[in-house]
Order: sequence, then C-alpha cells, then structure tokens
Amino acid sequence: MANGDRGLGRIGVWTDPDPLAIADVLAFGARVEQLGYGTLWVPESAGREPFSLVGLLAGGTSSIGIGTAIVSIWGHDAQTTRMAALTLQEGTGGRFTLGLGVSHVHLAQKLRGHVYERPLTHMREYLEAYHAAKYKGPMPAGMPEPLVILAALRERMLTLAATAADGAFPYLVTIERLAWTRRVLDGAAAAAGRDARPVLAVSLPVVLETDPVAALSAARHYLQPYLRTPNYQAAWAEQGFDPTDWEQPGSDRLVDAMVAWGDADALRSQLGERLSAGADHVALIPLTPSGDTVDLPVLEALAG
Repeated sequence: MANGDRGLGRIGVWTDPDPLAIADVLAFGARVEQLGYGTLWVPESAGREPFSLVGLLAGGTSSIGIGTAIVSIWGHDAQTTRMAALTLQEGTGGRFTLGLGVSHVHLAQKLRGHVYERPLTHMREYLEAYHAAKYKGPMPAGMPEPLVILAALRERMLTLAATAADGAFPYLVTIERLAWTRRVLDGAAAAAGRDARPVLAVSLPVVLETDPVAALSAARHYLQPYLRTPNYQAAWAEQGFDPTDWEQPGSDRLVDAMVAWGDADALRSQLGERLSAGADHVALIPLTPSGDTVDLPVLEALAG
C-alpha cells in the first residue's frame, strides 16, 4: 500500500487570503506556483466563496494543484459540491483536490442556521450522496475524478476518511499525533480491503523569526480563534494538553507544539519531522507578525 502524495507534491501552501485585495491574491498564487510548491489550499469561513476563489486562482496559474481545505458540508449540498468539483477538475486540467469538513458549531449553527449534530453521521451520508450525485457535464477522457480528503482529527472521522474518501487533512496536531494518524489511516484502509493508501496531508504554521517574543506573538495571533473551538479542544485533550493550555492566550507548550518558528534551517527541520512521521504532504501556513497567513518571505526562504 504505497501511493505517496497522489499528485499533491510533498510541500504545499495553505492560506486564508481574505486580508488581500483580489489582484494581490492572484499575484500571491502565481508567486507560490513560481516558487515550486505542489498545491495551494484555501479554506472556507465567512469570507470569499471557496469554489469561486479556486477558479480564479486556477485561471492565474498553470501547473500548481489547487485545493479546498476545507469547505463545510453545511454550506453546500452534495449535488452542488460534486458539480463544482468536477467543473473545477475539468477547468484546471486535473489540478483540483476537494477537501471537506464538518466545520464547527459556531460556523454551522450560528452563521448558517443549521443544527450542528451527529457530524460523523452527517459526513458519512454526505459522502454517499456526493458519490451518487449526477453530473452531466463533460470530462476529458482519462481524467480522474478529484481526490476527496476529509478534515479529520479523531479516530472515527479518520476511519471514515480512510474508507469512504481518499485520505485526511488534520489541522493543529503534534508530530506524535501525526504518526498516530498515519497508523489509524493505514489500519482502517487495510481492514476495509482498500488497495490505495490513504493520503495524509497536514498543515504546518511557520514563522520566520528567531526572536522568541516576536515569534510567539505572531503564533498567538494566529491561534487565538482556534483556542475557543470545542473540536480543537477535544483533539488537544487527546494529545495530552488540558484546559490550562488553551486558556487565552495559549500556553507556551501548546503554541510551540502547534507553530514552528525560527530561521529557515529550523523550519526545514520541523517540516522534515512531519514528513518522517508519515505525512505525504505538508502545507505550510506562512504567518505574518499579525498572524495573517500570507507571508511570502517565509515561503521564499523555504522554497526549493
């Protein structure tokens, strides 16, 4: 069972580009491609619509993979998502990856008006509907369907990612948890008799800064909205952290475990540790001093 990164490339970039004007977003995407990164990932929250943004980024690039990490299954029905995914797969020449997630209660319930319940069951049913959905648009001969990967932090969602999708994209996990995730995915796929090894993509927030005060300040700006999120708190508890760690502004040990900082060599070392732990693909999250995720200098320093 050895399939590698499945076309994602070993190193990619995750960014929420909403702080940038759209022309600057497209310039950012073009520069990331020029630097040689394998895939550019964009999320969904309450800003730009992700499928539209992927289409715009694809139009300004020619070879880099473009993926969603992630789109919320509460925001798009399965039929719409399949139509969007296959349209983007055709339009990008096979460069699109669909990342799906159950999101969080404040985004699904408070923002969108859904009842946030049974997320695992809802994802299982959503995947069944996605794969069964009709699509009457053309697809070039020989072009595969886009990969479908799930935002997954805990064992049951990881098992679903390994058996009903193409893999997982955990977020904000330790290196030890990453190695555990690799074992869970491989074990679930083997037990289900699947030949293809599940893809394991993971993000790595990076700060190109050797001063610890400045580096941890940037990291805390970035982590601040996640610290109050129940899904991440539950996952961190399973990784050996406790409520004192995610109490604002976040403990040093949690921040150091979640965010890599230092000079380029230190960041490369952290990147290598995640690949050695079993990641097929690591998406760098380039942090500015204010915690935004659009810092080109760190990507330029780590390219190649």
